[in-house]
Amino acid sequence: MDFKISRKKTIIFLLFTLLILTNLTVQAATEYIIGLTTQGIRSATVEEIELGFNYQLQSIGINKGYSMKIKVYANTEQIVKLITEKKIIGYFGSTKLLLDNVEKFNMNLLFTPVLSEKVMQRYVLLVRKDSGIDNISKLHKLSISYCAADEVGVLYLQKLLSDKKLGEIDTFFKKLVIKKNPNLDISAVFFKETQAALALEADFTVASELNPQLKQQLVIIEISPEYINNLIAISNDIDKPMSKSDIETHIMNLGNAVRSKTLMRSYNYGSMRKIKSDDLNSVRELVNSLKENKVKPQ
Repeated sequence: MDFKISRKKTIIFLLFTLLILTNLTVQAATEYIIGLTTQGIRSATVEEIELGFNYQLQSIGINKGYSMKIKVYANTEQIVKLITEKKIIGYFGSTKLLLDNVEKFNMNLLFTPVLSEKVMQRYVLLVRKDSGIDNISKLHKLSISYCAADEVGVLYLQKLLSDKKLGEIDTFFKKLVIKKNPNLDISAVFFKETQAALALEADFTVASELNPQLKQQLVIIEISPEYINNLIAISNDIDKPMSKSDIETHIMNLGNAVRSKTLMRSYNYGSMRKIKSDDLNSVRELVNSLKENKVKPQ
């Protein structure tokens, strides 16, 4: 009897020791965080992003001595601070954020999502066909909606107004309506909440496939040049155990993994594509042009 009790205690002790060692291993693993703002979430909730994406990332980095995850933060200021302090390795969000902080962010490892089989994206300015509006000047003192994630699109809109000598966004339009996702943005003009909507062409294409009435009732009056709207930017200062080649592999695998999810499938999500700094030139020129004209977009 005593032998059985002793053996039982030994087994419990060994299991307990194994559990402690496992926890220490997990705690010792280096954690790499990619920041994301709530404004940068296009068609998902915070929970879908953090749970869905991180499940894939965790499975990719398991048993490698490190873990990578995406974490949603309240605002871009917080992300800038954390990157500057080297507490996170990069971010997923607006291209403009990178260009505005190029001296603070030592980053040239860049990726962008492929939407509707395109790397570069265009913006469209939408109005209702029955509105009688056929050019942007007729939107003076009317309302417009746009998605919070489309910061580059807002820059394009300001440049468009500036080129046509129509003034600034916040004075030209009567009201700016900022929506959390592109579907709500496009629906705003469809249901006459606003007189116009600025949207990614890819978003309008997907929304029209889901609701054919959108294409019947809405018309495009302006189309932008092609831009890298958002990206994943990773710091050059990556310590071991994860290398830059590891990061590239994980980001590309992440894109392939989440493509099968219902959310991404309906959004015509293809994959993550590695890009170069030169691919940001159209956005860079847009930002520099507005700075030269001393225009401050909303």
